[in-house]
Amino acid sequence: MLLPWVRFRLRTVLIVLSLFVLVLPLAGIQVLRLYESALVRQTESALIVHVDFIAATFRHRFREATADPKAHSRTLVNPDHDATERRRAVLDLADAAVQPPFPDGRPGHADAVAVGVGLAIAPILADVQTRADIRVTDYQGVVVATNAVGLGADLSAVDEVAGALAGFEFSRLRQLAGADRPSFTAFVRGAAVRVIVTGPIVVDDRVVGTVVAAQTPSTILGALQTKRFLLIQAMGLLFAVVVATAIFATRTLARPIRRLVRSAERVAAGDAVDVDVERYRTKELAQLAASVAAMAASLQQRTQYVRDLARSISHEFKTPLAAMSGTLEVLGDHLDDMTPGERRHFIENLAGDVARLESLTRRLLDLARADMRDQAKGVSTVASVASDAAHLGTGVDVRLRGNPDIVLPIDEASMQAVLKILLDNAGEHGAETLTIDVATQGDTTEVRVTDDGQGIAPGDAARIFEPFFTTRREQGGTGLGLAIAKALLANAGGSIDYMPPTESAAADPNAGARFRICFRRQ
Repeated sequence: MLLPWVRFRLRTVLIVLSLFVLVLPLAGIQVLRLYESALVRQTESALIVHVDFIAATFRHRFREATADPKAHSRTLVNPDHDATERRRAVLDLADAAVQPPFPDGRPGHADAVAVGVGLAIAPILADVQTRADIRVTDYQGVVVATNAVGLGADLSAVDEVAGALAGFEFSRLRQLAGADRPSFTAFVRGAAVRVIVTGPIVVDDRVVGTVVAAQTPSTILGALQTKRFLLIQAMGLLFAVVVATAIFATRTLARPIRRLVRSAERVAAGDAVDVDVERYRTKELAQLAASVAAMAASLQQRTQYVRDLARSISHEFKTPLAAMSGTLEVLGDHLDDMTPGERRHFIENLAGDVARLESLTRRLLDLARADMRDQAKGVSTVASVASDAAHLGTGVDVRLRGNPDIVLPIDEASMQAVLKILLDNAGEHGAETLTIDVATQGDTTEVRVTDDGQGIAPGDAARIFEPFFTTRREQGGTGLGLAIAKALLANAGGSIDYMPPTESAAADPNAGARFRICFRRQ
């Protein structure tokens, strides 16, 4: 485990990784196994050609040797056998099971016709320049021709031959017989196996014999021995590629990261930073640069927001504080000269300013909690939140439409606070009914809230979500309600928008206000 205070330069890491690439040829033995498997499959393909050729030759000579094929053949069991279909190599050294060595068989009595055909094709087998051991059997599984040993041996008990006598084709791997496994076979598996390919000889839908071909595939070491100069060239090329990779990585990673670090330091210092994303040639660094640019823009926006909020707070608090100061000054100078009614009037004004300050403070705390809280966890439904309209505030009648039981990705307390703000605003603007319509539009859930109050003036619509904007300042409005609702919904991944009235409803003084709350469906 690395010590927590140890840090490495990216250039050092790249050099270490580049040096590690140099030892990859040692791990390349796993890749070489794929090549070894390709050698096995290449051997299998060659043996398939041998089997097909010998079978065709035997079939031709057999037809010439007898006029009664049924007397010297057996029934074809495999109904799907098609001699015209070309076999494909299927062996894979990675997962193919290696069977015990191919057995020699026991002495048997061969069919006379097959023996004659075998004698005719024996010179062909001996003259073929191949490393494969080829055996041809009659319909009983007795060898009648071979370029190796085993003439006259009965192989009918061997799985591959028994299957071929039934009309099936086989490709298998078997261990070498009578030879010690080389010491390097732990790494080169193909050095200790033989590829066995068998196939039936079919004449007029009757099996007259089989062909068995066996060969040891070329080993990787043998193949590489003939290409050692190419290996040296490959090593030199690998070294050049490693050096070029290190240079490329330094230019595309180390330098851009240093440039990005300088930009991040400037952002931390509070400087305005314009990050050029196009200068980063790697996708991840470009994304990181874009994130830094977005963070810088967000910080600048947040700073401006704090400045504007502080300016608004100063303005909102200055007015009641100035009124309170003036009231206290008047009371201090003329308290004894005032009538009881005048004293009561000034005290009521003072109490009203205190109440406004208390309301502003409470709303500011609500806005801070809504704006800075973590993303809300929990779900709710409009039906559950609006089930008891009385606890939401005003006496406005709440009506539900659509599907109010759709689950919304916002906790119940936050959704209840949002509806309470909309209910309070509707009641303060003379509404008697608030209609909530819940529906889905594609992958979005929409909650449309409509009241029948006085509505919102067109000139004020663009500012209703700004903190401290209100048209009811004299009645005690703080202008923070919709700002709080917007922050609560944003924390839950939702949004709220004001929907201007349609042209037909614009002339109606009771057209009311319409809001649309949207959530992405989960």
